[in-house]
Amino acid sequence: MKIQSQLDLQVESLFARCPELWGFSVRSENDELFVSDVGIAPRLSAQQYGEIFQDIARTLADVLEEEPEACEFLKGRTFARTLH
Repeated sequence: MKIQSQLDLQVESLFARCPELWGFSVRSENDELFVSDVGIAPRLSAQQYGEIFQDIARTLADVLEEEPEACEFLKGRTFARTLH
């Protein structure tokens, strides 16, 4: 449960830092994780998109560095902004 809570906090922080980010998926291939299906609105420049993509990758890498077991929680997951 600790891993899930830490992951949730990191992803919430990511969405707070990147208001244009609406969601992304994490897929697994050959025991490696890949960020895919990044949803951003409004449309941004390639540089801005790259910065958000790098922020996603950095956030997930930080989680995995602290909790390597989080890999199993990430495989096949889609994360989406929650609107209240």
